[in-house]
Amino acid sequence: MNPSSSLKPAWERWIPVVGVVLAVLVVALKRGRQHPDEIFQFLEPAHGLAFGYWSAAWEWGVGLRNWAVPGVLGGVLALCGKVGLVHPWAMASMVWLCCAAVQAWGTVALFRLVEERDGREAALLASAVHVTWGGWLLYAARPLADSLSVAPLLGSLLWAWRARARDALLAGFWCGLLLGLAFVVRYPSAVFGVPIAVSLLAARRWRSVAGAAVGVGVVLLGLGLLDWLTWGAPWHSAWKYFEFNILHKGSEKFGTKPWWWNLTTLAGMVPLLLAWHFARGLARRDLLVGAFAFYLGIMTMLAHKEIRFLAPLLPLFVAIAAGPAWRTLSRRVLSHRAIGGLVGVYALSSLAAATVQMPGALAREQIDAMVFAGQQPDLTGLIVAGQQEWNAGGRFHLHRDVPLLVRPDKDIQDLEGPLSETRFSHVLVIKGALKEHALEADGFCVLRRWGPAVLWRRCPSPRASQELLTSPSGP
Repeated sequence: MNPSSSLKPAWERWIPVVGVVLAVLVVALKRGRQHPDEIFQFLEPAHGLAFGYWSAAWEWGVGLRNWAVPGVLGGVLALCGKVGLVHPWAMASMVWLCCAAVQAWGTVALFRLVEERDGREAALLASAVHVTWGGWLLYAARPLADSLSVAPLLGSLLWAWRARARDALLAGFWCGLLLGLAFVVRYPSAVFGVPIAVSLLAARRWRSVAGAAVGVGVVLLGLGLLDWLTWGAPWHSAWKYFEFNILHKGSEKFGTKPWWWNLTTLAGMVPLLLAWHFARGLARRDLLVGAFAFYLGIMTMLAHKEIRFLAPLLPLFVAIAAGPAWRTLSRRVLSHRAIGGLVGVYALSSLAAATVQMPGALAREQIDAMVFAGQQPDLTGLIVAGQQEWNAGGRFHLHRDVPLLVRPDKDIQDLEGPLSETRFSHVLVIKGALKEHALEADGFCVLRRWGPAVLWRRCPSPRASQELLTSPSGP
C-alpha cells in the first residue's frame, strides 16, 4: 500500500471544516447584514414561528415567499429558546453555524465536481480557494437566499455531470431533486435548469432526463403542499414571485442598472489571480461554462441588479479556472519564496475582498444598537428614527415584544406625538435624524453611541434619581 494514498482523504475532510470556521469568524467580526433580505426574508419569519412576534416585510404580506427555510430556522431558534440561548448574538451564532454547515456540504460537492472534471489536485485547489476567498466569505454564513442556494446548486451540477457521463435514472433524480431544493430556497435558481437540461438532452441521456424530471417533480409537489398549508393555495408563493418580477416587472422599482454593471461588479468579487486561467477554461464549453454564462446572461438582461445576485457565480468561476490553474502550477517548479509570495498576494487580496468590498453596507452600528436596546431592563418601547423599517434590525435583533416604531428621514415629523408617549422609553437615532436639543427637550438622555447610531432613553425624574441615590446599596 502506498503510504501517501492513506493521506489523500485528509485534505478533503479538512477543507470544508476550515470553510466553516472562516465563514463564522468573518460574519461574527463583521456582523451587520449584507442586505435587508438577510433579516426580513428568513430571520424575521423564523423568529415569529419560534417566539410568536416578528416584523413582517411587504413580501410576506402578499405571499411572495415560501416557508421552507424560515420553518427550518424557526426550529433552530425554538431549540435555542428551549435551552436558554435567547440573546440575539447567541441565536445569530447558531444560525451562522447552520448556514456555514450547509456551505460545507456545498464545498464537498464542489470538490467532487472538479475532481471528476479535472482531477484531484485541481479539486483541492478549487475547494481551498473557494472556502478562503474573501468575496465568498462575506456571504458564506449568512441566512441569505442567494448564498444558501449555492450548496444544492453545486450538488445538482455534480449529479448533472454524472448523469451526462452515464445515462442513469438515479443520477438524474438527484440532479433534479437538488435543483428543486435550490429553487425552493431561491426561485431564480430555476435559471440553472436550462443549461442542465440542454446538456442532458444534447447528449441524449434520456433516462437521466426522466430521473431529473421526477426529482424536480417531487420537490415541486412538496412546495405545492407547503404553500397550500401556509398560503391557502398550491404554489402560491412561486406564482406571486413570477407575477411580481416577470409579468409586472415590479423588481425594477428597487432600482435599475446598465447591462455592463454585472461585469464590473463581478470583477470586484472574484479572485482575479485566477482570471487568466478562467479565460482559458471558458474554451472548454461544457456544462459548468454553460451554467456560468447562461446565468450571468440572464442576470445581465434583468434591469434590477444587485451584488448578492452574483454570489452563485463565485464557486463556478473558481471551478472553471481550477483545471488550467493547476496545469500551470504543475508544469512550473517554483521556489519556496515564489510560492510564499503567491500565497501572500492571495491572502492580501482575499482579506481586501472580505473587508473592503462593502465597507458601508453592513449597518453594523445600528444593529449593535438594536441588540443593546433589547437588553435594557427598562425598555418599554423603541423608536428608530432615520431608517426604513425594512432596513432596521427587526424583532430578531431586538428580541423584545414591545412597541417598535420605525420612521425614515422623510417621515420624521410624524414622531412628534410618539416622542411624548411614555410607552416609548428609548429612541435610536440614525445619522442625526433627530436634533439632540429636541430630544433633550422631550426628556431624553444619551445612553450610548455607536458612530452614526445613538441610543437615547428617558431621563429619570429628579425624584426617582434622588431615591436611587439615597437607597441602600446592600443588605
